[in-house]
Amino acid sequence: MSSRRQDSKKAETETPRRTRRKRQVVGATSRVRVLSAEPRPQTSTPRTQKRATFDIAAPRLVLNPWRTTRDWKASRPKFAAAVLMVVLLGALYAMFNADLFFVGEPVVIGNKIVPSQEVAQVSGMRGWNIFFVEPRVVENAVRTLPEFKDVQVYVTLPNTLEIYTTEREPLFVWEVAGKNYWIDKDGIAMRPRGMVHNGWHVRDAEGKAVKYGERINPDAFNAAVSLLNAWKEAPKYFEWTKEHGLTLREEHGWLVYFGSASQMQDKVTALNIVTTQLLKDKRTVAFVDLGSGLPYYQEIAAKPSK
Repeated sequence: MSSRRQDSKKAETETPRRTRRKRQVVGATSRVRVLSAEPRPQTSTPRTQKRATFDIAAPRLVLNPWRTTRDWKASRPKFAAAVLMVVLLGALYAMFNADLFFVGEPVVIGNKIVPSQEVAQVSGMRGWNIFFVEPRVVENAVRTLPEFKDVQVYVTLPNTLEIYTTEREPLFVWEVAGKNYWIDKDGIAMRPRGMVHNGWHVRDAEGKAVKYGERINPDAFNAAVSLLNAWKEAPKYFEWTKEHGLTLREEHGWLVYFGSASQMQDKVTALNIVTTQLLKDKRTVAFVDLGSGLPYYQEIAAKPSK
């Protein structure tokens, strides 16, 4: 046992063996290749040019594609389709360029205020091909005129363009900022075209000018409409101010302040009662105020006798 342990210890302590180096022979020459100092002549080889060749295949022209009856029968449907297509193209060209299919003067129906020539000019369809007329576009163009509440357009072959209109009915001549407007029952401002049939005229003393198609002062408009609904025989001329509201001059010469549109029927009833009493008492008043709560009036002092 002791000898084995000693052998194992010796094996662990043994150093690795060194590899032997090759001995160099003294006096031996190294293998070195010596080049001569003279330059080596360069030999140039002539370049050969290569040319590319192409094969061009020309189409074969066949002057008679139907050499046999069988070829003709096989190609007959294609030939008929080609002829039919040419005929259809010619018909379409003639249809789009024939004078028969061009719109002359549009037919305007339902207009009483706006002339038909003005409607036709606004539509812009005079001289157009009937196949290129879009009814929606024409309707939107004619609706730019504020006098129309509704517009419908219909197209009929060969060249008929019908424009059906529904006009706004003017209710007042409205004066504001030095300009006159026609006003319908919805308060829409329109271009004035003379006097309205009922002759009512409203002057907004403190309002601002509006554009055609816009709404006017709603407070003044509502007060005027309420008064006309409550008093059919009212005077034809009204005036609106922020201080007194709707104002008019009564047939006996005094001013009447109605204020806003609220309780207009009660105000008209109170005016009739006050007027009867004033005439009975033979009083001369400057104004009657009905818009500040209870009605009251201001009497004009009698002139002293000389």
